[in-house]
Amino acid sequence: MKETILHPTPAHVDFGSSLAAERERRGLSRSDVARSTKLPPVLVGALEDGETAKWPERPFLVNALRAYASAVGLDPTETIARLDRIAPEAPDGFDPPALERARRDRALTMVLGLVVAISLGLLGSVLHSAWFFATRAAR
Repeated sequence: MKETILHPTPAHVDFGSSLAAERERRGLSRSDVARSTKLPPVLVGALEDGETAKWPERPFLVNALRAYASAVGLDPTETIARLDRIAPEAPDGFDPPALERARRDRALTMVLGLVVAISLGLLGSVLHSAWFFATRAAR
């Protein structure tokens, strides 16, 4: 779940201001960047203004910043590193291996349930056929 920072810190605002300054130094408008990166103009504005409440989930944010940085001539890796210094990558308690194990357990449960349902259906079909032929033979 996304942890939203409703009131950006001065570090977030400074980070966004530095992005805007680099864009302006290149003579680009926000709409130029939005058009070249295919990012929504609202997101470009939110990045530059440090409006963290409008930022997307972390993986999307990282990709957006990479595109933005490339469009304005910044090093994408350094831009992400700067973001990491002000907004750590993962919240406490976030455990991707545990999430993957849980996903696999759910998938295994679904597959086993499907196998049981198919087996019961086949067994019912065989028993019905046996009953049908047995009653037919008794006539």
